[in-house]
Amino acid sequence: MRVLLVDDHFLFRGGLKSLLYSIDKYSEILEVDCGKDAIAFVDNDDNIDVVLLDYDLGDISGLDVLNHIKENNPEIPVIMLSAHETPSLIQDLLTKGASGFITKTSSPDVMLSAVNLVLSGGMYVPPAMLAPQEPTSKNYNSTPYIINEYNQKAYSNSTIESRIEIDHQLTDRQVGVLRELSGGLSNKEIARVLDISPSTVKVHVAAILKELGAKNRTVAVTMAKDMGLFN
Repeated sequence: MRVLLVDDHFLFRGGLKSLLYSIDKYSEILEVDCGKDAIAFVDNDDNIDVVLLDYDLGDISGLDVLNHIKENNPEIPVIMLSAHETPSLIQDLLTKGASGFITKTSSPDVMLSAVNLVLSGGMYVPPAMLAPQEPTSKNYNSTPYIINEYNQKAYSNSTIESRIEIDHQLTDRQVGVLRELSGGLSNKEIARVLDISPSTVKVHVAAILKELGAKNRTVAVTMAKDMGLFN
């Protein structure tokens, strides 16, 4: 597991690193202390599994960093970190593409559960966010941020189309990239297997996520398997 940790507080990064190592002692934890360095890092490294991003950075807003990552590397899940638990802020960040929001006052167990959930393709929001915004109707499509666990039948607000329809929307090359993603390969590894450039793989992955309405590659692979694209 390769994690990019973006926070301008050294002690907080140290504590969070120890927690992450408890998930996987072989994890590679990469650290930067400002938004500009985070953007530069992500732009030059396509093998990041998850980004833990502080909202209150010293140089630029965490929201600006999130927007940049989602625009250029939409397949990378981003978990926002903040000392503030404002419902409107949480909703905005999740709407902009964040896969989770963890308050810095959360217990270690909560932080670990949130990271594990996002790595498995889910979305995490603080429990306090759920109660006041719980929908009164059964139309959950208008409030995707309510979902705090991975639901194979929800797929981030997308309508699941038939295999025939999806086959026509995805090119043969994109299906091939999806198949390699299902094996857990990185963009560079897929590029070597398919004999194309890593930047081309990156473009295909972004197109696949957009076509399937998936927030990250894990969800895209699960959807593809459920629709029988690999059969």
